[in-house]
Order: sequence, then structure tokens, then C-alpha cells
Amino acid sequence: MIAKEIFINSCSITILKRILCETNTIFKLQKDRKIKILLKIFYYFLLSSFFINSAKGEIIIEVHPLMPLNPIEIKSLNTFSDNVFLLTGGDLRFQIAMFDSSMSAVDKLNKTSNGLYSAAFGHTHQLSDKHPAAILFGAPPVIDGIEFDNTTFFSWYYSAGGLELYDELWDELDLNIKAFILQTSGPRALGWFREPFVSLKDLDGKRLRDFSDFTNAIHEEIGLSIVPLKSADIIPELEKKKLDAVSWCCPLSDLRIGIYGSLENYYLQGISKNILNSDLYLNRDIYKKLPLQQKKAIELASSASILQHSSSFVYENGIALKELVEDHNVILHETPKEYFEEYNKAVTKFLIEKAETDDFFAKVWQSQKDFAIVGLPYWLNLQRVDKESYD
Repeated sequence: MIAKEIFINSCSITILKRILCETNTIFKLQKDRKIKILLKIFYYFLLSSFFINSAKGEIIIEVHPLMPLNPIEIKSLNTFSDNVFLLTGGDLRFQIAMFDSSMSAVDKLNKTSNGLYSAAFGHTHQLSDKHPAAILFGAPPVIDGIEFDNTTFFSWYYSAGGLELYDELWDELDLNIKAFILQTSGPRALGWFREPFVSLKDLDGKRLRDFSDFTNAIHEEIGLSIVPLKSADIIPELEKKKLDAVSWCCPLSDLRIGIYGSLENYYLQGISKNILNSDLYLNRDIYKKLPLQQKKAIELASSASILQHSSSFVYENGIALKELVEDHNVILHETPKEYFEEYNKAVTKFLIEKAETDDFFAKVWQSQKDFAIVGLPYWLNLQRVDKESYD
């Protein structure tokens, strides 16, 4: 990445030098006085551009991942960095640091807030222990009346006050951070199971690997037994028969860690991460010192990144799912309706409790409910097709 950017800069300066040389040669051969004056002006303009490009410093912002990154996340982050680099004329670029497993996500974010790190990248819903409203921006749950998908969430975010509330979140968290949503994905797959299930009773006593976040309590509420594990521990635990099911991510990431080698029953339809957003966290003091053009470049590149990532997520997971089914004999199952009904009840209860105990959570949730009254009927009806009318 660094070598590529240095190459771009050196090529730009080499080309500029060549143009200067050729312009000077033409100037000396030219006899028409007016053309000579115009060439002289052009020559000095290019000369000043050369010295400006040679003298100006490049700002490098190192981004520390809060969690291990999957291939699509890395690809999207690199594209975002490339876009910022180009939009700022090579003045600003982001460099992804290696994931440090010895430090917690909260510690990395605090270091970013304190200025020890320039930036970090992660899932905002993981901050729900510090403030429950982080859930509503990072992984907003689906309940009756607020069935957000990626499109409707960002309609609320960009057009109905969500962005302003998102900026308020960092003050609520007491973090000196300016954040941007860079990626959106989802829904995440429910997961892999050793045996097919048709009701939640079939999962009694079964051990399901999942992430350690707010969804654990909701799943336990409906009777699931959750075992938080790092990715490196999943396959060994499966081989020891200590896990009955695994929820990791989606077809591409699941394919790469090889879950299909131990489990063959795959349930794509999940609801716990119907939307999962990944965000860039910049130290606010560093952000404030950036020129307006560079701030705008980050803003535009982040919006483009959301679209690029979500489109990549759909296509690349489609390819991976095809490989899982056709090459690895994975069996796809429909998630039982009972799971969605019970999860809906449990998560609604969870959200009501948070709204009753936290004013800012209640404020954000009310904003989403207000949007849903106006935006969702249009969006959902627009996509509903009466099959009989086409028969």
C-alpha cells in the first residue's frame, strides 16, 4: 500500500518535470511574442505547482482495528484509504495497523480519545456496555414497527436526524472522537448446527458459539446457551465435540475458517445482526486540525465506502455460498418462524428497559420510531409484490 502511494507521487513529479522541460524548449524555439508570453505564464504556473507538490507534507493516520478484520472489511478499508488519498491530492492517507489481540477494544478506543492513537476502526455496538445507545447505531435490532434494513437505516441516518444524534453519541460516551460509519453489512447468518432443528426446544442444552455482545442476553432469554469464543478456538472446539452450533458471520468468512468441515447444517436467516455497521474513530483534536478539503474528502469517501462495501458484501458472499453448497455439500435450512417470534419478544423487552433507564437511548429510539412511521410503510409497500397479479 505504502509503496503504491510513493510510486504515484514519484510518477506525478516525474511527469511534471518532463512537461516543464518540454514547455521551456518550446518557449525558446517560439518566435511569436504573444505565444511566448502565454508559454512563459504557463511555465511559471507549472513551476510553482512542482515546488508546492515537492514541499508539502503528507499526513499519515494509522488506524487500529478493534477486532480481527475479515477479507471484505480489509478490502473496503483499503478502498476508503485510496479514495481519501486521491481526493486530497496525496496529502492525506490512512494506514491500517496490525490487529493487537493483547489490548481490549475499549482500551484502544480510549487511546484514540486521548490522542495516543490517531484513529481506530470497529463495531460501535460493542460499546453498549459503556452506553446502550451504541446498539441503535451499530446493530439496531429488528422489532415490530421498526424493521430497519440497510437502506432504511441510512435513510434515517442521513435524512431524518440520525447523523446528528450519532455525533452526540460520542459526548454521551465521554470520548474525544469524531466518527464516520464506513461499512454496513447484514443480515448476518444465524449459523451452523450439528443437527437440524425445527423448534427452540430442539436447542435445549445445546452450546452455541457467538460473539460476546448485547445479543447474548437476548439469546439466553429465549433459551440458547451461548459460548463466546475467538475465531482461532472454533475449529478445535468443534473437533472436540464441545460445540453444537457456531454463529460466526456470513458465507465468505465462514468458508475461510472452515466451519463446513465439522458442521453441515447452515441457517442463513438471522435477526440478531440484521444490520452491522463498522466505523472509523478519529481523535477529534486531530480531525479539527485538518483543512476543510481533507475533512470533506473523509466525509465523501466514507459515504462511498458504505455503498461499495454493501455491494461487495452481497456479491462475494453469494459466490462463497455457491461454493459451500456445490463443492462442500452444505445443507441450507429455513430458520423456524418460532425463533424470530421469540427473539422479537425478548429484544422488544430489552429495548423498552433501556429506554426507561437512559434518556439519550430513549431520544435516539424515539427518532427511529418517528422515522419508521413515515418511511417504512412506503419502503415496505414498494417492495411487496402481489404474485396473483402476474399469474
